[in-house]
Amino acid sequence: KGQLRQFIIDDKGVVVVANFGLRASTFPNMVSERALPFTKSVTRFLETDLNVECRIGATYGEAYCGVVGAVSRHEYAVLGPSVNLAARLMANPYNDGVLVDDGIRAHSGEREFRALPPITAKG
Repeated sequence: KGQLRQFIIDDKGVVVVANFGLRASTFPNMVSERALPFTKSVTRFLETDLNVECRIGATYGEAYCGVVGAVSRHEYAVLGPSVNLAARLMANPYNDGVLVDDGIRAHSGEREFRALPPITAKG
């Protein structure tokens, strides 16, 4: 299934960080059966039910998932290039809903995507 890592409401809006495929929960159709339906459900709920603009960046790749910080203040984190790219796709001005990387597209089964010009992401 998936995991909700973070939910923040601040001056930039609502930020939700979710991940799919943690150790022991990875399976062949994870992207097409869990991750992409999740993006569709979140978009529909936020935009239709709550009238909140929604932009999603979805990427496929390895990431560090674990505890970071000192003993007195630590948290569970998901870190890595795929996480950073997802944030860049989400914030990209060409994003009018959901932007995905080639990894998501390659693991999406029979789903069709609309191609956009290449995006240069910083970092």
